[in-house]
Amino acid sequence: MERARRIWLCLLFLALFLALFLALPLPPAPVGALAQTEERAEYLMVGYAPKGRIPGVAVYRNDGGTLRGKWTNGQAQGRILTETAVPQSLTDGIEGTYDTTGVNPDGRAYRGKLGIRKIGDKVYALAWTNGDTGIGLLAGQALVVGYGEQAGVALYAIKPDGSGDGGWTTVAAAGGIGREQFYGGGSLTATHRAKGALPNGAPYEATVTITKEGNAYRLAWSTGEVGVGLLVTAR
Repeated sequence: MERARRIWLCLLFLALFLALFLALPLPPAPVGALAQTEERAEYLMVGYAPKGRIPGVAVYRNDGGTLRGKWTNGQAQGRILTETAVPQSLTDGIEGTYDTTGVNPDGRAYRGKLGIRKIGDKVYALAWTNGDTGIGLLAGQALVVGYGEQAGVALYAIKPDGSGDGGWTTVAAAGGIGREQFYGGGSLTATHRAKGALPNGAPYEATVTITKEGNAYRLAWSTGEVGVGLLVTAR
């Protein structure tokens, strides 16, 4: 009898505890965690070349092996075009050969082939059957490519004040990655001071002017390079 009474009291206590626990309000989500879910990050992805050359930029998203891209160049007058690269033979990661389809600035569709080869940590060389060559930086599931004659590629994280901080490389850098910051313009489309380091660590300073052209951006550095960029927003 005493044993049964003790069991009954224990069950009663447990029921009361659960009732009180379930009645308690849940704590609010941390402010920092909420802010992170609502944050939107902007990236300026740039293809560049020496002055007098035509720069081009392409941004591919890896969709289960298929690369779905957007691109523009110095002759597209700010229009953004598309290209899809379907893998035919992959050797390691995104390295391999692809069949490509896309749309030119004049609206005509095209087909071709693309080869991608890794030449450094997150650095890739690209070659299309139309004769274009490029250099790419892999950032997560995105491949950012600068293409054209003597091409370079840069990827900047853009801050609310319009300044940028990122990395860059060129075909001549042999897989090395440099760093660059631009700042002081007050907005993205402005003339900024720029400072950075070459892939070998040597520092440099310059200015860069960024202007909007249609849905794309134009860049011109005091060191003689010109570029074209796509502004991408990610969450």
